[in-house]
Amino acid sequence: MDMIWKKWNIVGIVQGVGFRHFVKNSAKLIGVKGYIKNEADGSVTIVAGGNIEQLNELLKRAIEGNGWSYVYRVDENDLSPQEYTDFHVEF
Repeated sequence: MDMIWKKWNIVGIVQGVGFRHFVKNSAKLIGVKGYIKNEADGSVTIVAGGNIEQLNELLKRAIEGNGWSYVYRVDENDLSPQEYTDFHVEF
């Protein structure tokens, strides 16, 4: 299976509300590899690898949120293949 890699910058109410751990747990359930981390400007970066269905599902869950988060905007970029073997929170 060829993995597709995306980088999403998520803007909204996504820090201090459990968003990173929600996305990490969702990614692990779906089988997506990569990481999530907070940015200094209050946004969150997600680097995610998987097939198109997996990536679409993770982005859908991220946008829907965990009940405390709210996504205003998602900026997406394609990435070259990455070497991540799991999904984790980066600090």
